[in-house]
Amino acid sequence: MAPPFLARVPGWALVLAVALAVRLAYLLTARGPAFEAPLIDADYYDYLGERLARGAGFDEGPFWQPPLYPLVLGGLYWLGGHSLWWPRLLQALLGAATAALVHGVARRASGSDRVGLVAGLLVALHGPLVFYDGELLATSLGTFLGTAALWLSSRERPTAWTALLCGACIGLGALAVAPLLLLVLPLAWALARGRPSRAMLCASACVAVVLCATLSNRARSGEWVLISANGGINLWLGNNARADETLAIRPGGAWEALVQEPSRYGFHTPATQDAYFTRKALGWCGAHPLDCVGNLLWKARLLLVARELPRNEDLYVLRSQSPVLWALTARVGGVALPYALLWPLAAAGCVALWRRWRAKEDVRVALATVGAALALAVPCVLFFVSGRYRAPLAPVLCVLAALGLSALLSRSARAMPAGVALAVLVLSVWPVRLAVDAVDFEAELHYVVGGRLARLGDDVGAVEAWRRALLRRPSYLEAGYNLGLALERLGRPGEAARVYESLLRWHPRQLLLRTRLEQLRAGETSVPEGSAAPH
Repeated sequence: MAPPFLARVPGWALVLAVALAVRLAYLLTARGPAFEAPLIDADYYDYLGERLARGAGFDEGPFWQPPLYPLVLGGLYWLGGHSLWWPRLLQALLGAATAALVHGVARRASGSDRVGLVAGLLVALHGPLVFYDGELLATSLGTFLGTAALWLSSRERPTAWTALLCGACIGLGALAVAPLLLLVLPLAWALARGRPSRAMLCASACVAVVLCATLSNRARSGEWVLISANGGINLWLGNNARADETLAIRPGGAWEALVQEPSRYGFHTPATQDAYFTRKALGWCGAHPLDCVGNLLWKARLLLVARELPRNEDLYVLRSQSPVLWALTARVGGVALPYALLWPLAAAGCVALWRRWRAKEDVRVALATVGAALALAVPCVLFFVSGRYRAPLAPVLCVLAALGLSALLSRSARAMPAGVALAVLVLSVWPVRLAVDAVDFEAELHYVVGGRLARLGDDVGAVEAWRRALLRRPSYLEAGYNLGLALERLGRPGEAARVYESLLRWHPRQLLLRTRLEQLRAGETSVPEGSAAPH
Protein backbone atom coordinates (compact mmCIF):
# COMPACT_ATOMS: atom_id res chain seq x y z
CA MET A 1 0.00 0.00 0.00
CA ALA A 2 1.27 3.47 -0.89
CA PRO A 3 1.46 6.06 1.91
CA PRO A 4 -1.78 8.12 2.12
CA PHE A 5 -0.12 11.33 0.91
CA LEU A 6 1.27 9.55 -2.17
CA ALA A 7 -2.13 8.07 -2.95
CA ARG A 8 -3.47 11.62 -3.30
CA VAL A 9 -0.68 12.71 -5.67
CA PRO A 10 -1.56 12.39 -9.38
CA GLY A 11 0.67 9.91 -11.15
CA TRP A 12 1.91 12.46 -13.67
CA ALA A 13 2.93 14.83 -10.86
CA LEU A 14 4.90 12.09 -9.08
CA VAL A 15 6.66 11.19 -12.33
CA LEU A 16 7.39 14.85 -13.03
CA ALA A 17 8.88 15.36 -9.56
CA VAL A 18 11.09 12.24 -9.74
CA ALA A 19 12.33 13.06 -13.25
CA LEU A 20 13.14 16.65 -12.36
CA ALA A 21 14.89 15.65 -9.13
CA VAL A 22 17.07 13.11 -10.96
CA ARG A 23 18.04 15.61 -13.65
CA LEU A 24 18.86 18.36 -11.17
CA ALA A 25 20.89 15.88 -9.12
CA TYR A 26 22.84 15.00 -12.25
CA LEU A 27 23.52 18.65 -13.09
CA LEU A 28 24.63 19.42 -9.53
CA THR A 29 27.00 16.45 -9.31
CA ALA A 30 28.45 16.44 -12.86
CA ARG A 31 32.11 17.41 -13.13
CA GLY A 32 34.72 17.04 -15.81
CA PRO A 33 35.95 18.55 -19.08
CA ALA A 34 33.13 17.09 -21.18
CA PHE A 35 30.54 18.73 -18.92
CA GLU A 36 32.33 22.05 -18.69
CA ALA A 37 33.09 22.34 -22.43
CA PRO A 38 30.50 21.40 -25.07
CA LEU A 39 31.98 18.99 -27.63
CA ILE A 40 31.89 19.05 -31.46
CA ASP A 41 28.21 19.50 -32.44
CA ALA A 42 27.41 20.91 -29.01
CA ASP A 43 30.24 23.42 -29.41
CA TYR A 44 28.86 24.43 -32.82
CA TYR A 45 25.37 24.88 -31.35
CA ASP A 46 26.86 26.99 -28.55
CA TYR A 47 28.72 29.11 -31.10
CA LEU A 48 25.53 29.66 -33.11
CA GLY A 49 23.52 30.47 -29.96
CA GLU A 50 26.05 33.08 -28.87
CA ARG A 51 26.13 34.50 -32.41
CA LEU A 52 22.34 34.77 -32.56
CA ALA A 53 22.18 36.33 -29.09
CA ARG A 54 24.33 39.26 -30.25
CA GLY A 55 22.28 39.71 -33.40
CA ALA A 56 24.82 38.36 -35.91
CA GLY A 57 22.43 35.75 -37.34
CA PHE A 58 23.26 32.32 -38.74
CA ASP A 59 26.31 31.65 -40.87
CA GLU A 60 25.83 32.27 -44.58
CA GLY A 61 24.15 29.64 -46.72
CA PRO A 62 21.44 27.11 -45.84
CA PHE A 63 21.28 25.65 -42.37
CA TRP A 64 23.92 22.96 -41.90
CA GLN A 65 21.93 21.49 -38.99
CA PRO A 66 18.25 22.00 -38.11
CA PRO A 67 17.83 25.58 -36.87
CA LEU A 68 15.39 25.41 -33.94
CA TYR A 69 17.85 24.52 -31.20
CA PRO A 70 20.33 27.32 -32.02
CA LEU A 71 17.37 29.74 -31.98
CA VAL A 72 16.39 28.50 -28.52
CA LEU A 73 19.98 28.87 -27.31
CA GLY A 74 20.17 32.35 -28.81
CA GLY A 75 17.01 33.38 -26.98
CA LEU A 76 18.26 31.99 -23.67
CA TYR A 77 21.66 33.67 -24.02
CA TRP A 78 20.02 36.95 -25.00
CA LEU A 79 17.77 36.86 -21.93
CA GLY A 80 20.16 35.53 -19.31
CA GLY A 81 23.69 35.89 -20.67
CA HIS A 82 26.02 33.31 -22.14
CA SER A 83 25.86 30.60 -19.49
CA LEU A 84 25.62 26.86 -20.13
CA TRP A 85 23.28 26.57 -17.16
CA TRP A 86 20.30 28.18 -18.91
CA PRO A 87 19.88 25.51 -21.61
CA ARG A 88 20.64 22.74 -19.13
CA LEU A 89 17.98 23.92 -16.71
CA LEU A 90 15.46 24.28 -19.53
CA GLN A 91 16.29 20.79 -20.76
CA ALA A 92 15.90 19.36 -17.26
CA LEU A 93 12.37 20.75 -17.29
CA LEU A 94 11.74 19.38 -20.79
CA GLY A 95 13.04 15.96 -19.75
CA ALA A 96 10.75 15.94 -16.71
CA ALA A 97 7.81 17.03 -18.87
CA THR A 98 8.61 14.23 -21.32
CA ALA A 99 8.33 11.69 -18.51
CA ALA A 100 4.97 13.15 -17.44
CA LEU A 101 3.67 13.02 -21.03
CA VAL A 102 4.75 9.37 -21.34
CA HIS A 103 2.75 8.63 -18.19
CA GLY A 104 -0.32 10.01 -19.94
CA VAL A 105 0.25 8.08 -23.17
CA ALA A 106 0.79 4.77 -21.35
CA ARG A 107 -2.27 5.31 -19.15
CA ARG A 108 -4.43 5.94 -22.22
CA ALA A 109 -2.96 2.96 -24.08
CA SER A 110 -3.54 0.56 -21.19
CA GLY A 111 -6.39 2.05 -19.20
CA SER A 112 -4.24 1.57 -16.10
CA ASP A 113 -2.75 4.25 -13.86
CA ARG A 114 -0.16 1.73 -12.69
CA VAL A 115 1.11 1.10 -16.22
CA GLY A 116 1.26 4.85 -16.79
CA LEU A 117 3.28 5.30 -13.61
CA VAL A 118 5.74 2.56 -14.61
CA ALA A 119 6.23 4.06 -18.09
CA GLY A 120 6.77 7.56 -16.68
CA LEU A 121 9.30 6.34 -14.13
CA LEU A 122 11.18 4.42 -16.82
CA VAL A 123 11.69 7.72 -18.63
CA ALA A 124 12.46 9.56 -15.40
CA LEU A 125 15.29 7.09 -14.63
CA HIS A 126 16.48 6.59 -18.22
CA GLY A 127 20.21 7.26 -17.91
CA PRO A 128 20.98 8.25 -21.53
CA LEU A 129 18.03 10.67 -21.57
CA VAL A 130 19.28 12.21 -18.32
CA PHE A 131 22.69 12.58 -19.96
CA TYR A 132 21.36 14.21 -23.13
CA ASP A 133 19.21 16.56 -21.07
CA GLY A 134 22.52 17.96 -19.79
CA GLU A 135 24.18 18.27 -23.21
CA LEU A 136 23.98 21.25 -25.55
CA LEU A 137 22.37 19.16 -28.25
CA ALA A 138 18.96 19.24 -29.92
CA THR A 139 18.19 15.75 -28.56
CA SER A 140 16.29 16.86 -25.46
CA LEU A 141 14.18 19.44 -27.29
CA GLY A 142 13.37 17.06 -30.16
CA THR A 143 12.50 14.20 -27.80
CA PHE A 144 10.11 16.42 -25.85
CA LEU A 145 8.37 17.73 -28.98
CA GLY A 146 8.00 14.24 -30.45
CA THR A 147 6.55 12.92 -27.19
CA ALA A 148 4.21 15.92 -26.92
CA ALA A 149 2.92 15.15 -30.43
CA LEU A 150 2.28 11.51 -29.45
CA TRP A 151 0.46 12.64 -26.29
CA LEU A 152 -1.77 14.99 -28.32
CA SER A 153 -2.59 12.29 -30.84
CA SER A 154 -3.63 9.92 -28.05
CA ARG A 155 -6.30 12.20 -26.57
CA GLU A 156 -9.70 10.58 -26.19
CA ARG A 157 -11.59 13.37 -27.95
CA PRO A 158 -9.23 15.09 -30.37
CA THR A 159 -10.38 18.32 -31.97
CA ALA A 160 -9.23 20.33 -34.97
CA TRP A 161 -7.06 22.38 -32.62
CA THR A 162 -5.52 19.20 -31.23
CA ALA A 163 -4.61 18.13 -34.77
CA LEU A 164 -3.10 21.51 -35.58
CA LEU A 165 -1.06 21.56 -32.37
CA CYS A 166 0.12 17.98 -32.93
CA GLY A 167 1.26 18.85 -36.46
CA ALA A 168 3.03 21.95 -35.18
CA CYS A 169 4.87 19.87 -32.57
CA ILE A 170 5.98 17.41 -35.24
CA GLY A 171 7.16 20.26 -37.49
CA LEU A 172 9.03 21.97 -34.68
CA GLY A 173 10.50 18.62 -33.66
CA ALA A 174 11.78 18.17 -37.21
CA LEU A 175 13.38 21.62 -37.02
CA ALA A 176 15.28 20.30 -33.99
CA VAL A 177 15.88 16.67 -35.05
CA ALA A 178 14.97 16.22 -38.71
CA PRO A 179 13.95 12.49 -38.65
CA LEU A 180 11.05 13.38 -36.34
CA LEU A 181 9.28 14.50 -39.51
CA LEU A 182 8.28 10.86 -40.09
CA LEU A 183 6.03 10.99 -37.02
CA VAL A 184 3.43 12.78 -39.12
CA LEU A 185 2.43 9.47 -40.75
CA PRO A 186 1.34 7.42 -37.70
CA LEU A 187 0.13 10.37 -35.65
CA ALA A 188 -2.01 11.88 -38.41
CA TRP A 189 -3.58 8.42 -38.79
CA ALA A 190 -4.21 8.25 -35.04
CA LEU A 191 -5.93 11.63 -35.08
CA ALA A 192 -8.21 10.82 -38.02
CA ARG A 193 -10.56 8.25 -36.38
CA GLY A 194 -13.06 8.51 -39.19
CA ARG A 195 -12.41 12.23 -39.65
CA PRO A 196 -9.77 12.57 -42.41
CA SER A 197 -9.90 16.35 -42.04
CA ARG A 198 -8.04 16.07 -38.73
CA ALA A 199 -5.23 14.11 -40.41
CA MET A 200 -5.05 16.79 -43.10
CA LEU A 201 -4.89 19.54 -40.48
CA CYS A 202 -2.07 17.75 -38.67
CA ALA A 203 -0.07 17.26 -41.87
CA SER A 204 -0.75 20.85 -43.00
CA ALA A 205 0.47 22.33 -39.71
CA CYS A 206 3.60 20.20 -39.91
CA VAL A 207 4.30 21.25 -43.50
CA ALA A 208 3.70 24.93 -42.66
CA VAL A 209 6.29 24.85 -39.88
CA VAL A 210 8.90 22.99 -41.94
CA LEU A 211 8.26 25.33 -44.87
CA CYS A 212 9.58 28.20 -42.74
CA ALA A 213 13.04 26.56 -42.77
CA THR A 214 12.80 25.64 -46.46
CA LEU A 215 11.91 29.17 -47.55
CA SER A 216 14.58 30.61 -45.27
CA ASN A 217 17.17 28.34 -46.89
CA ARG A 218 15.97 29.46 -50.32
CA ALA A 219 16.11 33.15 -49.39
CA ARG A 220 19.54 32.90 -47.77
CA SER A 221 21.27 30.70 -50.34
CA GLY A 222 19.16 30.59 -53.48
CA GLU A 223 18.96 26.78 -53.09
CA TRP A 224 16.12 24.48 -52.14
CA VAL A 225 17.07 22.67 -48.92
CA LEU A 226 14.20 21.14 -46.94
CA ILE A 227 15.60 21.64 -43.42
CA SER A 228 19.39 21.30 -43.30
CA ALA A 229 22.26 20.39 -45.60
CA ASN A 230 23.82 17.59 -43.57
CA GLY A 231 21.46 14.80 -44.59
CA GLY A 232 23.43 13.61 -47.62
CA ILE A 233 26.73 13.07 -45.84
CA ASN A 234 24.98 11.28 -42.97
CA LEU A 235 23.19 9.03 -45.46
CA TRP A 236 26.46 8.13 -47.14
CA LEU A 237 28.24 7.49 -43.83
CA GLY A 238 25.78 4.71 -43.08
CA ASN A 239 25.35 3.36 -46.61
CA ASN A 240 28.55 2.38 -48.38
CA ALA A 241 30.74 -0.66 -48.85
CA ARG A 242 32.72 0.12 -45.68
CA ALA A 243 30.03 1.68 -43.48
CA ASP A 244 31.51 0.32 -40.25
CA GLU A 245 34.79 2.12 -40.99
CA THR A 246 33.26 5.37 -42.25
CA LEU A 247 31.17 5.62 -39.09
CA ALA A 248 34.45 5.60 -37.13
CA ILE A 249 35.84 8.67 -38.97
CA ARG A 250 36.74 11.17 -36.29
CA PRO A 251 37.07 14.98 -36.16
CA GLY A 252 40.32 16.05 -37.76
CA GLY A 253 42.04 15.57 -41.07
CA ALA A 254 40.04 12.53 -42.21
CA TRP A 255 36.71 14.26 -41.54
CA GLU A 256 37.83 17.48 -43.23
CA ALA A 257 38.96 15.52 -46.29
CA LEU A 258 35.56 13.82 -46.47
CA VAL A 259 33.63 17.09 -46.16
CA GLN A 260 35.76 18.67 -48.91
CA GLU A 261 35.41 15.69 -51.28
CA PRO A 262 32.50 17.18 -53.31
CA SER A 263 34.53 20.34 -53.96
CA ARG A 264 37.17 18.28 -55.74
CA TYR A 265 34.47 17.21 -58.21
CA GLY A 266 33.16 20.71 -58.81
CA PHE A 267 30.32 20.84 -56.27
CA HIS A 268 30.82 23.98 -54.19
CA THR A 269 27.40 24.93 -52.79
CA PRO A 270 25.85 23.23 -49.75
CA ALA A 271 22.85 21.90 -51.69
CA THR A 272 24.95 20.39 -54.49
CA GLN A 273 27.36 18.89 -51.96
CA ASP A 274 24.44 17.42 -50.04
CA ALA A 275 23.07 15.97 -53.28
CA TYR A 276 26.52 14.59 -54.17
CA PHE A 277 26.65 12.42 -51.04
CA THR A 278 23.01 11.38 -51.49
CA ARG A 279 23.71 10.22 -55.05
CA LYS A 280 26.84 8.45 -53.87
CA ALA A 281 24.89 6.48 -51.24
CA LEU A 282 21.98 5.67 -53.52
CA GLY A 283 24.36 4.77 -56.32
CA TRP A 284 26.09 2.22 -54.14
CA CYS A 285 22.75 0.72 -53.08
CA GLY A 286 21.62 0.56 -56.71
CA ALA A 287 24.83 -1.12 -57.85
CA HIS A 288 25.00 -3.56 -54.90
CA PRO A 289 21.40 -4.24 -53.78
CA LEU A 290 22.21 -7.37 -51.78
CA ASP A 291 25.03 -5.63 -49.92
CA CYS A 292 22.71 -2.67 -49.29
CA VAL A 293 20.01 -4.91 -47.81
CA GLY A 294 22.62 -6.68 -45.70
CA ASN A 295 23.85 -3.33 -44.44
CA LEU A 296 20.31 -2.29 -43.47
CA LEU A 297 19.82 -5.56 -41.58
CA TRP A 298 23.14 -5.00 -39.82
CA LYS A 299 21.98 -1.53 -38.70
CA ALA A 300 18.65 -2.97 -37.56
CA ARG A 301 20.67 -5.38 -35.43
CA LEU A 302 22.67 -2.47 -34.03
CA LEU A 303 19.45 -0.65 -33.16
CA LEU A 304 18.63 -3.46 -30.71
CA VAL A 305 22.05 -3.44 -29.02
CA ALA A 306 21.71 -2.70 -25.32
CA ARG A 307 24.83 -0.57 -24.98
CA GLU A 308 25.00 3.00 -26.21
CA LEU A 309 26.89 3.26 -29.50
CA PRO A 310 29.21 6.29 -29.56
CA ARG A 311 29.17 9.12 -32.07
CA ASN A 312 30.67 12.41 -30.83
CA GLU A 313 31.23 11.00 -27.37
CA ASP A 314 31.31 7.67 -25.57
CA LEU A 315 28.80 7.63 -22.74
CA TYR A 316 30.84 4.98 -20.92
CA VAL A 317 33.84 7.32 -20.83
CA LEU A 318 31.73 10.25 -19.62
CA ARG A 319 29.51 8.42 -17.12
CA SER A 320 32.19 8.81 -14.43
CA GLN A 321 31.54 12.56 -14.39
CA SER A 322 28.52 12.05 -12.12
CA PRO A 323 27.47 9.35 -9.62
CA VAL A 324 23.89 9.80 -10.83
CA LEU A 325 24.87 8.99 -14.42
CA TRP A 326 27.10 6.15 -13.24
CA ALA A 327 24.20 4.47 -11.44
CA LEU A 328 21.65 4.97 -14.23
CA THR A 329 23.90 3.64 -17.02
CA ALA A 330 25.34 0.56 -15.29
CA ARG A 331 27.03 -1.81 -17.73
CA VAL A 332 28.69 -5.21 -17.55
CA GLY A 333 29.94 -6.23 -20.98
CA GLY A 334 27.00 -6.19 -23.37
CA VAL A 335 24.46 -5.98 -20.53
CA ALA A 336 23.78 -2.27 -20.20
CA LEU A 337 20.97 -0.31 -18.58
CA PRO A 338 18.42 0.75 -19.52
CA TYR A 339 18.09 -0.91 -22.95
CA ALA A 340 18.85 -4.42 -21.70
CA LEU A 341 15.48 -4.07 -19.94
CA LEU A 342 13.63 -1.82 -22.37
CA TRP A 343 14.06 -3.83 -25.56
CA PRO A 344 12.86 -7.19 -24.14
CA LEU A 345 9.96 -5.59 -22.27
CA ALA A 346 8.96 -3.52 -25.32
CA ALA A 347 8.97 -6.69 -27.44
CA ALA A 348 6.70 -8.36 -24.88
CA GLY A 349 4.47 -5.29 -25.00
CA CYS A 350 4.14 -5.59 -28.79
CA VAL A 351 3.09 -9.24 -28.42
CA ALA A 352 0.50 -8.28 -25.82
CA LEU A 353 -0.87 -5.57 -28.12
CA TRP A 354 -1.11 -8.02 -31.00
CA ARG A 355 -3.18 -10.34 -28.83
CA ARG A 356 -5.47 -7.50 -27.76
CA TRP A 357 -5.91 -6.49 -31.40
CA ARG A 358 -6.78 -10.10 -32.34
CA ALA A 359 -9.35 -10.08 -29.54
CA LYS A 360 -10.99 -6.96 -31.08
CA GLU A 361 -10.07 -4.74 -28.13
CA ASP A 362 -9.57 -1.01 -28.55
CA VAL A 363 -5.82 -0.63 -29.10
CA ARG A 364 -5.87 2.56 -31.17
CA VAL A 365 -3.53 4.51 -28.88
CA ALA A 366 -1.23 1.54 -28.52
CA LEU A 367 -1.08 1.05 -32.31
CA ALA A 368 -0.23 4.73 -32.72
CA THR A 369 2.57 4.20 -30.21
CA VAL A 370 3.89 1.24 -32.20
CA GLY A 371 3.67 3.34 -35.36
CA ALA A 372 5.60 6.14 -33.68
CA ALA A 373 8.26 3.62 -32.59
CA LEU A 374 8.64 2.40 -36.18
CA ALA A 375 8.76 5.98 -37.51
CA LEU A 376 11.56 6.82 -35.08
CA ALA A 377 13.44 3.55 -35.68
CA VAL A 378 13.45 3.76 -39.48
CA PRO A 379 15.82 6.77 -39.72
CA CYS A 380 18.38 4.99 -37.52
CA VAL A 381 18.31 2.01 -39.87
CA LEU A 382 18.35 4.13 -43.04
CA PHE A 383 21.15 6.39 -41.81
CA PHE A 384 23.08 4.92 -38.87
CA VAL A 385 22.63 4.00 -35.23
CA SER A 386 24.20 5.86 -32.33
CA GLY A 387 23.16 6.87 -28.85
CA ARG A 388 21.79 10.34 -29.41
CA TYR A 389 19.98 9.43 -32.64
CA ARG A 390 18.23 6.57 -30.84
CA ALA A 391 17.25 8.76 -27.89
CA PRO A 392 13.92 10.13 -29.31
CA LEU A 393 12.77 6.51 -29.58
CA ALA A 394 13.28 5.92 -25.84
CA PRO A 395 10.01 7.44 -24.51
CA VAL A 396 7.97 5.34 -26.94
CA LEU A 397 9.91 2.21 -25.92
CA CYS A 398 9.14 3.02 -22.29
CA VAL A 399 5.40 2.99 -23.06
CA LEU A 400 5.68 -0.39 -24.78
CA ALA A 401 7.96 -1.69 -22.00
CA ALA A 402 5.40 -0.79 -19.33
CA LEU A 403 2.72 -2.63 -21.34
CA GLY A 404 5.07 -5.59 -21.67
CA LEU A 405 5.83 -5.70 -17.96
CA SER A 406 2.11 -5.66 -17.22
CA ALA A 407 1.61 -8.60 -19.62
CA LEU A 408 4.46 -10.58 -18.05
CA LEU A 409 3.05 -10.05 -14.56
CA SER A 410 -0.45 -11.10 -15.54
CA ARG A 411 -1.56 -14.63 -14.67
CA SER A 412 -2.85 -15.61 -18.09
CA ALA A 413 -1.18 -16.10 -21.48
CA ARG A 414 2.27 -14.85 -20.57
CA ALA A 415 4.38 -17.66 -22.10
CA MET A 416 4.57 -16.12 -25.56
CA PRO A 417 5.47 -12.57 -24.39
CA ALA A 418 8.11 -14.09 -22.09
CA GLY A 419 9.61 -16.16 -24.90
CA VAL A 420 9.82 -13.16 -27.24
CA ALA A 421 11.29 -11.02 -24.45
CA LEU A 422 13.97 -13.64 -23.77
CA ALA A 423 14.91 -13.86 -27.45
CA VAL A 424 15.22 -10.08 -27.75
CA LEU A 425 17.24 -9.95 -24.52
CA VAL A 426 19.78 -12.41 -25.93
CA LEU A 427 19.99 -10.40 -29.16
CA SER A 428 20.41 -7.08 -27.34
CA VAL A 429 23.24 -8.23 -25.06
CA TRP A 430 25.05 -10.44 -27.58
CA PRO A 431 28.51 -8.88 -28.18
CA VAL A 432 29.04 -6.91 -31.38
CA ARG A 433 32.39 -5.55 -32.53
CA LEU A 434 32.55 -2.20 -34.32
CA ALA A 435 35.35 -0.14 -35.80
CA VAL A 436 34.34 2.79 -33.60
CA ASP A 437 35.14 0.69 -30.51
CA ALA A 438 38.85 1.12 -31.32
CA VAL A 439 38.62 4.91 -30.97
CA ASP A 440 40.25 6.37 -27.87
CA PHE A 441 37.37 8.65 -26.89
CA GLU A 442 39.17 9.96 -23.82
CA ALA A 443 42.03 11.24 -25.97
CA GLU A 444 39.51 12.69 -28.41
CA LEU A 445 37.68 14.35 -25.53
CA HIS A 446 40.78 16.35 -24.63
CA TYR A 447 41.43 17.10 -28.31
CA VAL A 448 38.02 18.67 -28.92
CA VAL A 449 38.12 20.52 -25.59
CA GLY A 450 41.40 22.04 -26.76
CA GLY A 451 39.76 23.04 -30.04
CA ARG A 452 36.96 24.84 -28.23
CA LEU A 453 39.37 26.66 -25.91
CA ALA A 454 41.50 27.74 -28.87
CA ARG A 455 38.40 29.06 -30.64
CA LEU A 456 37.60 31.10 -27.53
CA GLY A 457 41.15 32.49 -27.48
CA ASP A 458 42.40 30.49 -24.47
CA ASP A 459 45.65 29.06 -25.85
CA VAL A 460 46.97 28.25 -22.36
CA GLY A 461 43.97 26.04 -21.64
CA ALA A 462 44.14 24.56 -25.14
CA VAL A 463 47.80 23.60 -24.62
CA GLU A 464 46.91 21.74 -21.43
CA ALA A 465 44.04 19.89 -23.11
CA TRP A 466 46.11 18.88 -26.15
CA ARG A 467 48.97 17.69 -23.93
CA ARG A 468 46.51 15.40 -22.16
CA ALA A 469 45.35 14.06 -25.51
CA LEU A 470 48.95 13.27 -26.47
CA LEU A 471 49.60 11.57 -23.15
CA ARG A 472 46.74 9.22 -23.95
CA ARG A 473 47.76 8.78 -27.58
CA PRO A 474 51.30 9.95 -28.48
CA SER A 475 50.68 9.51 -32.24
CA TYR A 476 47.63 11.83 -32.24
CA LEU A 477 48.50 13.98 -35.27
CA GLU A 478 45.72 16.56 -34.99
CA ALA A 479 46.24 17.11 -31.26
CA GLY A 480 50.02 17.40 -31.61
CA TYR A 481 49.90 19.72 -34.61
CA ASN A 482 47.46 22.07 -32.87
CA LEU A 483 49.53 21.91 -29.68
CA GLY A 484 52.54 23.08 -31.68
CA LEU A 485 50.57 25.95 -33.23
CA ALA A 486 49.29 27.05 -29.81
CA LEU A 487 52.82 26.97 -28.37
CA GLU A 488 54.01 29.10 -31.28
CA ARG A 489 51.24 31.63 -30.61
CA LEU A 490 52.30 31.72 -26.95
CA GLY A 491 55.88 32.54 -27.96
CA ARG A 492 57.34 29.13 -27.08
CA PRO A 493 58.91 28.03 -30.39
CA GLY A 494 61.38 25.61 -28.77
CA GLU A 495 58.58 23.57 -27.20
CA ALA A 496 56.64 23.69 -30.45
CA ALA A 497 59.64 22.35 -32.39
CA ARG A 498 60.00 19.45 -29.96
CA VAL A 499 56.33 18.59 -30.42
CA TYR A 500 56.70 18.58 -34.23
CA GLU A 501 59.85 16.47 -34.01
CA SER A 502 58.10 13.94 -31.79
CA LEU A 503 55.17 13.70 -34.18
CA LEU A 504 57.46 13.20 -37.17
CA ARG A 505 58.66 9.96 -35.60
CA TRP A 506 55.08 8.70 -35.94
CA HIS A 507 54.26 10.48 -39.21
CA PRO A 508 57.52 10.80 -41.17
CA ARG A 509 55.74 11.64 -44.44
CA GLN A 510 53.62 14.44 -43.01
CA LEU A 511 54.79 17.43 -45.05
CA LEU A 512 52.87 19.97 -42.98
CA LEU A 513 54.85 19.04 -39.87
CA ARG A 514 58.14 19.37 -41.76
CA THR A 515 57.05 22.73 -43.14
CA ARG A 516 56.20 24.10 -39.70
CA LEU A 517 59.49 22.81 -38.30
CA GLU A 518 61.49 24.37 -41.14
CA GLN A 519 59.69 27.68 -40.69
CA LEU A 520 60.50 27.66 -36.98
CA ARG A 521 64.16 27.01 -37.67
CA ALA A 522 64.15 29.81 -40.25
CA GLY A 523 62.65 32.21 -37.70
CA GLU A 524 59.28 32.61 -39.44
CA THR A 525 56.46 33.41 -37.00
CA SER A 526 53.23 33.45 -39.04
CA VAL A 527 50.87 31.15 -37.11
CA PRO A 528 47.22 30.32 -37.92
CA GLU A 529 44.64 31.35 -35.33
CA GLY A 530 42.53 28.76 -33.51
CA SER A 531 42.92 25.11 -34.40
CA ALA A 532 43.50 23.30 -37.66
CA ALA A 533 43.34 19.76 -39.00
CA PRO A 534 46.32 18.51 -41.04
CA HIS A 535 45.39 16.19 -43.92
